[in-house]
Amino acid sequence: MSELRARVDAMRPATPGPTRTADPQPPANFPTKGNYFGYIAFGLGSSLMLLVSMNIVRTLWALMEGEAAFRALMESFKHPAYVAFHALCFAWLVWVALRFFSLFPKTQPFRIGPFQRPADGVLVAGLYGIFVVATLVVAAILTGAIL
Repeated sequence: MSELRARVDAMRPATPGPTRTADPQPPANFPTKGNYFGYIAFGLGSSLMLLVSMNIVRTLWALMEGEAAFRALMESFKHPAYVAFHALCFAWLVWVALRFFSLFPKTQPFRIGPFQRPADGVLVAGLYGIFVVATLVVAAILTGAIL
């Protein structure tokens, strides 16, 4: 059995040509046209998640220090700035989830086993429904309504 090897020069042009370079410039009508705000908001949201992660570490640290430190931290989370921050983080998380769900049908095969994939609208609506139910269940657990 012979080994199959890729040809390293398979994509090389027959004759070398000059490389055309252009000065870097923004696209036409930047930033008024296009989805630049969405891209920037999506990227900046990672800094929100970094701050949330740091708050989680801070909370775990307070748990290690004892009940008094943990209660003091929980009291500090009632400050309006923290409430606004967490509301902003929740809104960003919902926006990212909905954006992800709208991309989901584009990545799925047309057949799932022996079944045909549901229509894109049905698939996205199902994902939205699951997201809403999961959010309500987590909220109920965190508020103490269940468990």
